[in-house]
Amino acid sequence: MKTRYTYVQRTICTLLLFTLIAAVTLGGGTAAQAASLGQSTVYYESDGVLYKVSADGSNTTEVLIDFQGVDLHAAGSYLYYTQTASSTTLLRVPNDGSSDAAETFATDVLSYYTDNGFIYYLDATGTIYRANGNSDASAVTKIADKADTDFPFLLVTKGRAYYNALVNGNTWIVSKTSNGAGAVQRIAAGAVEGRYFTNQAKNELQLMVNTDPYEEFYSTNAVVMYKVNYTTGKATAVNPKAKLDVNAVYSGGWGNNLYVYNKGIVLDSNKDYNYAKGKAFALTTSAKTLQLHNKSVREVSALGTDKVVLIDADKKAYAKTVSGNKVTKSANLNLTNVTYVANQLTNGTSTAAYISGNNGLYSVNTALKVTKLTGDEWDTFHIRDDVAGLFYINAKDQYRLYHVQTGGTGKKVMSDVFLDNILLVTPY
Repeated sequence: MKTRYTYVQRTICTLLLFTLIAAVTLGGGTAAQAASLGQSTVYYESDGVLYKVSADGSNTTEVLIDFQGVDLHAAGSYLYYTQTASSTTLLRVPNDGSSDAAETFATDVLSYYTDNGFIYYLDATGTIYRANGNSDASAVTKIADKADTDFPFLLVTKGRAYYNALVNGNTWIVSKTSNGAGAVQRIAAGAVEGRYFTNQAKNELQLMVNTDPYEEFYSTNAVVMYKVNYTTGKATAVNPKAKLDVNAVYSGGWGNNLYVYNKGIVLDSNKDYNYAKGKAFALTTSAKTLQLHNKSVREVSALGTDKVVLIDADKKAYAKTVSGNKVTKSANLNLTNVTYVANQLTNGTSTAAYISGNNGLYSVNTALKVTKLTGDEWDTFHIRDDVAGLFYINAKDQYRLYHVQTGGTGKKVMSDVFLDNILLVTPY
């Protein structure tokens, strides 16, 4: 039984992890170069008030006094969001505190994304629009239509918009130039069912495509990896004759130019993944398969150019070095009872991984040095590519905002008020 149920669980879990625990470059892509803390901005919520503060702790500003929202994105001088995760009304507010109320930017919105100062959204009619982030709502332009609203995926990167479309009544993952010019470029029959299944590698976009997305009852061999040229949108299938099991893929994640999946994993009586079953394998972009770990993995993240950091079934952390399509080194990071790992890019390279657990937050550098950043007082943390260090809520100091550098130095308080949540970090 499965697949949709567990996919929904993975989607919800991923959303919560990104909004409540960590967010890594959601919407808007990565900055061209690392930003200083003084240039960067943190947005957070406290008792219904939206605040912003420079990432060095200066210039705290009330952005909106009466705020209720999730999935905050920045485009131009505006912040875009919805009131709840299920809301389809896209709201926006100036980021400088000059407005006392949010305005409705669009309705019936199923997905939205920001990139290079533009806001993109897909509505319930299957139409995709874009506008300059500072433009009026009336200035939006249509860039695509016939999107599949059953699978409302939208990603914009390097001048192209990627989405699931209806082609002769069937679901295809396709792309089109982000300004709407030119023809639709077909990638593959099937659907990319969330941004979790995309990897914006240095030279190509990598996708995990479910070729049978309407299957809901059985975990079938249906997932194919595709490599997509950023410039042309043309795609190459990596494993067209050796499709991967859906549950195996949905319980895994991306490493360095490979996708880690749990071969043999099953669902327990609650229809959750039973990580006690199965072993972790990896499919590389060169179509090689290798065993990565002797147990299933709960979480995976890339580190450096050749390493994968993982949390296994026993909630222990390991690092694997992969070279020549094989594991050349395995390191026990000596962390137990940990549950989540995410990496941080600097100028396009994964320079650090952050691991969380009940006992604290930890960083791991490319030399595999583990540093404890804080103990069990952390409540929520948030990271952003090209913004150094980690932001977290300190539950033992009145739930105030803290920042700490990746190496554990420079810990400081950044708010006078308690926080309900850290919503967004931008490199500007």
